[in-house]
Amino acid sequence: MGNLKEEIKQKALEMGFSLCGVSDIKKVETVEFPPDRGLMRPSEVMPDAKSLVVMGFVVWDEGLNTAVATPSTGDFTGGEAEYYNLYYEVTETRAWRVAHWLWEEKGINAMPTHAVHLKVAAQLAGLGFIGHNTQVITPEYGPRVRWIGLLTTAELEPDEPFTRDLCAEQPLCQEESLCVKACPYNAIIPGPSFGVPPGEKVIYDKCVVAHELDRDIDEEWEKYIRRITERGFMECTICNLACPYGKPVDEKIIPAKRGIV
Repeated sequence: MGNLKEEIKQKALEMGFSLCGVSDIKKVETVEFPPDRGLMRPSEVMPDAKSLVVMGFVVWDEGLNTAVATPSTGDFTGGEAEYYNLYYEVTETRAWRVAHWLWEEKGINAMPTHAVHLKVAAQLAGLGFIGHNTQVITPEYGPRVRWIGLLTTAELEPDEPFTRDLCAEQPLCQEESLCVKACPYNAIIPGPSFGVPPGEKVIYDKCVVAHELDRDIDEEWEKYIRRITERGFMECTICNLACPYGKPVDEKIIPAKRGIV
């Protein structure tokens, strides 16, 4: 199945993804994940899946972080609020195109999912490092990437895990990570994410994102909510935009997408 893996990666690029790798589905199956975030194990999503492909879509415009929701008490799991997220829709639509190609051309079942622990899966697929703000930092685009998994019945050899510590390598983050300093509410606990229990690296109640669905949004949070309509907004990405590894997106990708260069 070596050739099939490369074909899938090429098809992912054709469908608009910039990064693609094969994770170790057995390790993703056993990894711990934060409670109450709507996450599941691969076997719970697709019981007959034998492989997990991870695909990354570069967020080259902040408008891609748009979300629309009904008021709630801050539930992002889909249980309490009617919630629409543009990058979820974009990545899932494109991933279904890859799945459709697999079925039509290869006779292989596949199913896109956001429900598995994609951060860990991306690291295991060799695509990036889980940084101090708990986001996957990629060498090419920093954390300016949104991820989706593709579970499939095809047996694919996993790629080698990503082993570099990009935060430790970054000269601008030696005294204190820029993502930690950038958060206006000190929501990110300083230091590496590895070794911290799942869900405890970011103080959830101090994060702007945790309050964007509040029924009555306090002025304290409103200051950093990028509102488009009464219940439409662009998710907070302050810590992501601060990451030095994401600067190529500003310097090269955005101008190219907008026809400036």
